[in-house]
Amino acid sequence: MAAASIVILPFSLIELGDSGVIGEIFSNKLTILVGFIGYFLLWVFFFSKRSAGSFFSTFEHELTHALFAWITFKKVTGLQATWNSGGVCHIDGGKNWLIFIAPYFFPTLMLIPMGLSVIVDRQYYDSIEVMLGAVMAYHMTSTYVETHRGQTDLQETGFLFAALFLPTANVMIYGWGLIYFLDGPDEAIAYVFSCWSTAWDWLVGFF
Repeated sequence: MAAASIVILPFSLIELGDSGVIGEIFSNKLTILVGFIGYFLLWVFFFSKRSAGSFFSTFEHELTHALFAWITFKKVTGLQATWNSGGVCHIDGGKNWLIFIAPYFFPTLMLIPMGLSVIVDRQYYDSIEVMLGAVMAYHMTSTYVETHRGQTDLQETGFLFAALFLPTANVMIYGWGLIYFLDGPDEAIAYVFSCWSTAWDWLVGFF
């Protein structure tokens, strides 16, 4: 998986560039940038301070562990989060590698604007796009804070594996999310498929 991630990374960036979503954000979807920059500034001047605590980000982190436990058919027996002392997600049978590493590439809160985009009237879509930008900035800043050598999740998966896997996983999940919002779910799925297929075609070209 780690080796495949390294091969796929450049193609995920190329496919994202070819999708045109980055240019569209800067030209027609400034609402996403407003949300992103707005949250980032809040983080710099307030949320990054120790006095602001980390309960919410800890809870979201542990919730992501729980979400991927459910996805991989494991039973979650408890979830705890503290103000400044971390948290824990209790899972029957222990965690697998995907559960351990999930909070470092999957922005769970992005599910909220995605859900709202389906049920909310189009006249409120600008607000949802601001929320999307803020959620992405939140996940980037919280992942930055949580990624360090003392992090037990990364110790369990191995730092080398994390270093190889996470860049590609983040590019693809953010690319998928942006394309979903700007071009629709079919194009988002096509983006993920194209990342894999173009990397595979390049690889088999050597044989």
